[in-house]
Amino acid sequence: VREAVVSTQSTGGTKKTPNFNDPEQIVHSCDDMMKQSNVILGYVKQVSSGEVPMDKEVGRQLMEVVQSIPNLESDTITNMLNSHMQDLLAVEYLTYLTKQQLAIGARINQIL
Repeated sequence: VREAVVSTQSTGGTKKTPNFNDPEQIVHSCDDMMKQSNVILGYVKQVSSGEVPMDKEVGRQLMEVVQSIPNLESDTITNMLNSHMQDLLAVEYLTYLTKQQLAIGARINQIL
């Protein structure tokens, strides 16, 4: 449980953020987060039911993790993701246009 709690906290004051340009990385990060959340939830349920004795240090770490989560509405998160996705699509489209323009330029140079 401590490993799951500690791995959700930032290490050494620096946070590692997933690469939002890679959908596979986002899925992998979400899967890891869900696994860690399930481990922590299982521990909390066991402590609540009295099956496992309470560990004050784990409790403090859990409180730090919970307090570090930004309070964002789901609409805000959705808008942020949609905006980022639109930016990525625009960059991809511009890249495609640039490649096409270079290809046309190369063909014109061959003709001349």
